[in-house]
Amino acid sequence: MKKNYLILISLLACLVFFAGCKKGELIVTFNPNGGKGKLVTQNFTQEMAQPLMANSFTYWGFTFTGWNTTPDGKGTAYKDQEPIRITEHLVLYAQWAPVSGDFTVTFNANGGIGEMPSQMFKANVAQAIAPNAFYYEGYRFTGWNTSPNGNGKEYANEQNITVTADMTLYAQWLPVANTYFVIFDANGGEGTMEPQEFKSNEYKELEENTFTHPDLIFKNWNTKADGSGVSLPDKAWLQINANAVLYAQWEEPEEKNNK
Repeated sequence: MKKNYLILISLLACLVFFAGCKKGELIVTFNPNGGKGKLVTQNFTQEMAQPLMANSFTYWGFTFTGWNTTPDGKGTAYKDQEPIRITEHLVLYAQWAPVSGDFTVTFNANGGIGEMPSQMFKANVAQAIAPNAFYYEGYRFTGWNTSPNGNGKEYANEQNITVTADMTLYAQWLPVANTYFVIFDANGGEGTMEPQEFKSNEYKELEENTFTHPDLIFKNWNTKADGSGVSLPDKAWLQINANAVLYAQWEEPEEKNNK
């Protein structure tokens, strides 16, 4: 009787054990197979149908076409997000096909003026970008960029490129660095000062006055010899976009003024 009781207890224990067991957990590993991205895994419950996760890999110049159990595509093929049922761990390799068709490159003057027609490119076929035809007064053309602010991908003028999608190229510009000079005139004083060079749009400090006068002291600079123009203190900061002459201005020493 005791023996039968023990057998019954054992059977019940086995039933409880199997009832609480889950089916085996399996893993599907996704391989970019030349594309961009890291290996990704997805958990599957054995024998239960489940959709594959959406592809997150990219491959410039290629289009994703699905998954395969072999890198060369000769194994079992699966579509993106296809529901599948597996009985063992599985590795799926992304499959790629070259992009085909015709694409348009549009040119944007990006502040400049002029017209440039759009240019057609065949996918994955190297072709030179049309020569720049835009103009921007006071600026020089430095190339193209996929972003107006120059933070995208850069291309040189007439560079050979391959295109896999419609694209807009923005002209990039730099101010023309013209050179101008400030000429210092002693205006009755003595000594010499070399002209000071300025680049266009450059903000710069004037050279310190070195002129002297036997009877007077330096007061400031002026754009007119008689002091009726714009006055500037010694070592003033300024910006010029044309040649300029500054005339030394003189005044009586304070001792004389107080007599």
